[in-house]
Amino acid sequence: MLLQKKCFRFFGLIAFLFTSSFCFGQMADSLVAKKGKLPTDIEKVKVDGQLAYRNKATNQFCSQLECMILTALEMKEALEEKGLREATFSYTNWENDRVNPYYGQQLPTPFKITFDQSTFTHPIEDKVVVTSRFGRRRRGPHKGIDLDLVTGDSVRSVLPGKVRFVGYSRGHGKTVVVRHANEVETLYAHLSAQNVKANDIVSEGQVIGLGGNTGNSRGSHLHLEVRYKGVCIHPEYVFNFDGSQTLRGEELWVSNAWKSPRFHSAYRKSEVNTLLTQKEAIAAENAEPRYYRVRSGDTLSHIAQRYNLGIREICSLNAISINSILRIGQVLKVR
Repeated sequence: MLLQKKCFRFFGLIAFLFTSSFCFGQMADSLVAKKGKLPTDIEKVKVDGQLAYRNKATNQFCSQLECMILTALEMKEALEEKGLREATFSYTNWENDRVNPYYGQQLPTPFKITFDQSTFTHPIEDKVVVTSRFGRRRRGPHKGIDLDLVTGDSVRSVLPGKVRFVGYSRGHGKTVVVRHANEVETLYAHLSAQNVKANDIVSEGQVIGLGGNTGNSRGSHLHLEVRYKGVCIHPEYVFNFDGSQTLRGEELWVSNAWKSPRFHSAYRKSEVNTLLTQKEAIAAENAEPRYYRVRSGDTLSHIAQRYNLGIREICSLNAISINSILRIGQVLKVR
């Protein structure tokens, strides 16, 4: 009966420690003040035939209660130091067998992404050399940033997170997708090897794979994407690749321009104007140019009437002449 009571108290205390953060914090703070440095190695010893706990660092004895609290606190702080606070991960649309589990869903702009830190770790160890940026290119829209590396170079997670996908994706080749806080994900593609498995928790800077040339790749490089609920965001809008290893902001608003490759060129660096409030994002989106994709039967006159423009205005916006022949699928700027 006594043993049952002790077991009941023990498990009750553990539940209390992990469900009542306020009380836990109060007890822990008082013990830290009392004991000083947190113990890193507590051993069980016998004193006068009774079980006791001794802190080998300070050579002081502590009660079972103090030992449990201090040990739990040390574990909690170790996790926080590594950025492995799993409680911040979102498990919405958590699928291990799809690169984009949000496929087909619509996300209206502007939308906000948030981070709980202000810095990140470069995904490769050497100097960052960008070979292709987010934007339009001859082979079609490019929804990430390409960083030069040599096959076999280590690829690291830019932020702490949890691995959602590890596998082979057509085009991307060997791929790892890591979800960070608040449904922000980073995708690492064209790898030669993957060093993690699905549902692993990874720390910032942890090696998750080796660079390579798999998939639709023309030479070894790392293709890095930043996604939020399946929507690709211009990586340079989120991360400073200037050597500072800083995030553009802990709260960023994403307008249509920062998720659409057609607003950017993959061959040159975009000018980044961060949007830190919803008001700024709405104003920026209202000022964005608009485009129209030519359909069968369209003429300059029809398009001009549709957008309340003059034919010459459309020609001026698109550097074409009045006699230009429109092609089906051609994209025209209409604002």
